Amino acid sequence: MERKQAKFCLEFLRTGNATAAYKAAGYAPRSDAAAAVCASRLLRNDNVQEHLAKLRKDLDKEIIADAFERRVKLTAILRDKENSVSDITKAIDILNRMDALYIQKNELSGANGQPATFNFCWSDKGE
Repeated sequence: MERKQAKFCLEFLRTGNATAAYKAAGYAPRSDAAAAVCASRLLRNDNVQEHLAKLRKDLDKEIIADAFERRVKLTAILRDKENSVSDITKAIDILNRMDALYIQKNELSGANGQPATFNFCWSDKGE
C-alpha cells in the first residue's frame, strides 16, 4: 500500500469525509469535484478496503470493551471493599446475567386462564 493511501485511510476514518481525506493525504486534485471522484475511486480499491477494515477492527479493540474486560471490571467492583453494598450487588447481578445463571420462567395459559393446550401434527411424508 502506498503511503498516501494509508494516510487517506487514517484521515477518512478520522473525519468521515472522503474528499477532505483525499486532500489531507497529500493528493493534489485540480478541484473539489475531481477530489471527490478520485476519493470515491480510492474507496473502491481492494487494498484500501482491506486497510480500512483492519484499522476499524483495531479501533474497535481500543474503544470497545470486550466481554473479558467487562468481566474484569465488574469483578474489581465487587471485590473493592470501599464500594457500597448496592454497587457490589449490581456488579454480581450483571455478571450473573452475562453468564446466564438466572433461570427465566414463563407461564402460559389458554383462554380464560385455562391451561394452554398444544396440538402437534406429525407427518412421515416430508410435508
